[in-house]
Amino acid sequence: MRPIFDFLEQDTRLASLLRVLLSAICVLVLWQVVSLFVTNRLLLVPPADVAVALFHEIQNGDLWTNAVATVTAVVSSFLVSVAIGIVIGLALASSRLLSLTGGPVLSALNSVPIIALAPLFVAWLGLGFASKFVLVLMVAVFPVVVTTEAGLRAADKPLIEAARSFNATKLQIFTTVTFPYALPFIVSGVRVAWARALVGIVVAEFFGSFAGFGFAILSASQTFDTARVLGYVFVLGAMGLIGSVSFAALERHLAPWRQE
Repeated sequence: MRPIFDFLEQDTRLASLLRVLLSAICVLVLWQVVSLFVTNRLLLVPPADVAVALFHEIQNGDLWTNAVATVTAVVSSFLVSVAIGIVIGLALASSRLLSLTGGPVLSALNSVPIIALAPLFVAWLGLGFASKFVLVLMVAVFPVVVTTEAGLRAADKPLIEAARSFNATKLQIFTTVTFPYALPFIVSGVRVAWARALVGIVVAEFFGSFAGFGFAILSASQTFDTARVLGYVFVLGAMGLIGSVSFAALERHLAPWRQE
């Protein structure tokens, strides 16, 4: 057994894939065991029933319709939130005065339950893409801002001083020392932002959409179709997992020294 454990602890792609598959199998087995004891199918259904429900959604085309609506909104707003978050983080890290004046405001906004304001966004922007875009943007931007500023401020001071001793300009110091050092922090913030974006898009589609995973979950729950609800939850979980694994791989590629 020890050689198997040693192999799974490696950082190779095959080992990573096997770890994900092993985790998925454990979840499915636990799910199946629990469903044997929960006889009320309004509360929990076996994985096989969820698979059948998803197959029916694929057959009638509803899954693709909802996927287009959700993926389009969440990906576009997520990318914009990452770009805005990095820019704001750079600005806060570059100016102490701006950080002292704008930091408390951003902290206050981050503490506000933005998701609870979803009905207001729908009232302001109407049903459809605009309200979903703004809501996801609001919930996803703050982790990127915080981690970008923290990463830039945590840059290794001896490395910066060494670069200055070689007469490096501020731009050269930023591109070769400060920003590369902050990349793992930024990617960590992006991973958190992706998870928050998925939550935000579901809530937004609860209130202001005629299509999407959130709309499908809401309509299925209203008819007590537990298998369909769990099917769409499973798809959202898969999106979260794919995003997390992808960003982890991106971090290893951009900052390989972190793995040493």
